[in-house]
Amino acid sequence: MAEKEKNVESLKYKIWITGTLFLAIIVFILFASITIYIDPLFHYHSPLNKYKYPINNERYQNDGITRNFEYESIITGTSMTENFKKSEADKVFGSDFIKVPFSGGHYKEINDNLKRAYDSGKNIRYIIRCLDYSHLVEDKDAYREDIEYPFYLYNNNLFDDVNYVLNKSILFEQTHSVIKHTKAGFETTSFDDYANWNGYYTFGAETVLGTYILEEIASPAQVFSENERKMVIGNIRQNVTSLAACHPETTFYYFFPPYSICYWDVLKNTGQTDWRIDAEQAAIEEILKYPNIKLYSFCNNFELVCNLDNYKDQAHYGEWINSLILEWMHNGEYLLTKDNYKEYIKTIRNFYNSYDYNSLHK
Repeated sequence: MAEKEKNVESLKYKIWITGTLFLAIIVFILFASITIYIDPLFHYHSPLNKYKYPINNERYQNDGITRNFEYESIITGTSMTENFKKSEADKVFGSDFIKVPFSGGHYKEINDNLKRAYDSGKNIRYIIRCLDYSHLVEDKDAYREDIEYPFYLYNNNLFDDVNYVLNKSILFEQTHSVIKHTKAGFETTSFDDYANWNGYYTFGAETVLGTYILEEIASPAQVFSENERKMVIGNIRQNVTSLAACHPETTFYYFFPPYSICYWDVLKNTGQTDWRIDAEQAAIEEILKYPNIKLYSFCNNFELVCNLDNYKDQAHYGEWINSLILEWMHNGEYLLTKDNYKEYIKTIRNFYNSYDYNSLHK
């Protein structure tokens, strides 16, 4: 009798364990299915027509956008590209653009995202991309170290996807936000508005000059070394020109963004004016080897650079400058070529070495 009762208890325990596991599996499947179906990060598909999606998280959503949206052309880069408007680029270039900026992104991060676009089978007509001075003299494999990357979104390993589909934060913050966004009557974020920060800041000399402090004694001139030259060339070859070499069907519109005169004020104070220009020249000479790259620099537009009403800090310009950059590139203005780049280098070297920086602080 005791043995029979023991067997009954054992059977009940096994049934309870089995039922509990089955229920847990059902919960996990439901949990995952909601995120997979709505897919707020576009990891599996583009936005569903019945839902309206907030697009507001660059490093979580850009990979899905480049792989799963329908488009012809791409705008990408750092925060210098966040104020571009898709509608303007579409009109100026006669193409259908997406915008996938990476604030503070290094060259490799941006290039890796573009590679993912090609690897997903996209035929890309134009790529508009900025090449920031701030990440030019860096190791070719450098990534931002101050943020945690969701690398499980950046590969084709289905096992990694548990970090997405069984992620409580994703479900209750990202997936649920799509439902709330839809119920509130909002539209899916446009690529005009995505990442655009223009309306959140003030511009002008008072604002810009308050963002930095110079050393009382300026540093001696820094020499651009041969090792640094090799670093620039390695960075450019891996993360800028390699795609152009592999994809002659695409026209690449690359540009050095026009940082303000205050940026050059800091370079002068730290002895890096010629060092920075030498680095740019090394990059230019490497990039101009590729006929399907159109390279622009607006640093010789001294009226723009010296007008601090265009800036919120040393580097970041207002959205009206982004609009002008589109027009300038389309019209071939400020285009660097093998015939004119040395004159460009000479012009900016003379200007930024002889500018009266003291006049900024009077």
